Amino acid sequence: MARRGLMSTLGVLVQGLARFATNVVIGRIGGPSVLGRVATALSTAQLLSLLWPTTTGSAASKFVAQARGRGAPAETSAIAAHLARRTLQAGFVLSLLSIPIWTQIEHGTLAGTGVVAALVIGYSGYSFTRGLQFGAGQVARATAWDVTVSVLGLLGVAAALLAGVRGTPVILPLAAASIVFTLMGWPWGAQGRLAPSLRREIDSFVALGVVGTVASAGFLQLSLIVARLTDGVAAAGQYAAALALATPPSVLAISFSQVLFPSLAEAWGRGDVKGVRRQTDQATRVLVTVMPLVFGTLALCSSLIVAAIWGEKYDRAAVVLPVLLLAILANTIGVACTNSLTSKSHRGMITSTLASLVGMILGVLFWIAFAPQWGILGVAIGYLCGTTAISAIPLIIIWRADQHRWGGLMIRMGIGIIVLTALLFTEHLIDASLWLQPVIALAFAATWLGLMRRNVRTTVTLLKRYRRTRTPLAQPVD
Repeated sequence: MARRGLMSTLGVLVQGLARFATNVVIGRIGGPSVLGRVATALSTAQLLSLLWPTTTGSAASKFVAQARGRGAPAETSAIAAHLARRTLQAGFVLSLLSIPIWTQIEHGTLAGTGVVAALVIGYSGYSFTRGLQFGAGQVARATAWDVTVSVLGLLGVAAALLAGVRGTPVILPLAAASIVFTLMGWPWGAQGRLAPSLRREIDSFVALGVVGTVASAGFLQLSLIVARLTDGVAAAGQYAAALALATPPSVLAISFSQVLFPSLAEAWGRGDVKGVRRQTDQATRVLVTVMPLVFGTLALCSSLIVAAIWGEKYDRAAVVLPVLLLAILANTIGVACTNSLTSKSHRGMITSTLASLVGMILGVLFWIAFAPQWGILGVAIGYLCGTTAISAIPLIIIWRADQHRWGGLMIRMGIGIIVLTALLFTEHLIDASLWLQPVIALAFAATWLGLMRRNVRTTVTLLKRYRRTRTPLAQPVD
């Protein structure tokens, strides 16, 4: 799993860097208003693709891996064929639906609506084929194509900008790159019919997953659209600039999730309950040890990072960035527990979906109350509140159900988060200079490593043991 995790991280890292570079180029050349318009188009397409196609990728990752765990190749092929048909059906309908939706949001041109529709098709196919390849254990192939299409998309956007293209059409190469990935990973030879009970189970999984995914991953995309509608296109560009800086560090957790989920599902499919518990425990300990250190130091250097990358025009992004980093940190902490919950049973999927709905409702209520007055800062705080709930509920459930020994781990993490919050408020009160911020960040890093020193040693020991033996790791003891 660790080896596949490294491959997945490479693919997602290159993809994230290409997306980040695209945003920076567009934002630097076009300014906040152009960036806001383009980012809103991307978020609209991603949000629509969550309304079924994205979850077919999760279903492929889970059910194909389970069939492989049971040693049933004919069933594996039938699952891929069924989900491919569902992806085509949903992607076509959603691409048509994107046209009137984008017209209402942006009042854009016909070319702009066509770009959004193409993005919906590209994201739909990409999500399904990538999940299918991970479920089939073809991580290296998925990573190779991830790198290829990411580079092609970035080069295409750069060429469009140099040719003088502005506005939404400039991101058409991103849609084309996603479609290329889809064509290369499509299960062209998959065939067979599923048993009615399994077909109903898969479709029910996707239906529930749509609700949960829209309320979790879609929550992030919706926040940008809300920023556009409540604070204007220029403010949305500021929010998008902060979001572009906040999301790249999460690639580690995303890669972890994409490898961990099928691994847990495969272990569950062969009845390895202890293996599921061990993998969940190890993954959670690594995330809690590493992620707050990464996100905390970045949050404390927010103004310096924004000034260096975006320039003086994006001063509001520096205010929003620490809040978004804390929100995405909260999301990454619960990745392993959410995967464990959803990989086990239909009931776990329902629980995860309900948790996502609760968190999204909390965030939306906050937006209704404060976003009109606080603008993009209110949008970011509402997203933080909702994401914390979405992540905490599965973590608490798995903690209690599987009887993990996380008491000391969570206490130390809580102390570290309190220290981080206090340092962020201190920076704001004293109006810390750009060059004082790294000093404060180093002080936090030293504090965090001191608090988590036992887990740091455990994480290093586990990685060394894996490299030496290439066998499943023993369960760490807190």
